Amino acid sequence: MNTHSLFDKFRIGPWLILAIITSIAVGFLYPHQLGVLLWSLTKLCWGAYLGYWIDRSMFPYARPGAWVDSDADRPLLPLFMLRRVIIIAAAILALGLGV
Repeated sequence: MNTHSLFDKFRIGPWLILAIITSIAVGFLYPHQLGVLLWSLTKLCWGAYLGYWIDRSMFPYARPGAWVDSDADRPLLPLFMLRRVIIIAAAILALGLGV
């Protein structure tokens, strides 16, 4: 098994552990806030999911992954990735600030 690919899968692990620890701390210190925390996380996840699919539906032929193998269009790859980030961030902000 490739150790490098295994490490790539768990590189976000420390942030996940920190999120779990802080959620447990909120549960012990302020148990009445767990519903608010869950609602906020739900909106965040839905915003990320909807933003991704909004980008895919608006730009079906300009997906970042399709341009990785093409050397001729390599300068456009960062722009495609930036476009996706902006759309997903806008969806997350819209849901986070909306309700």
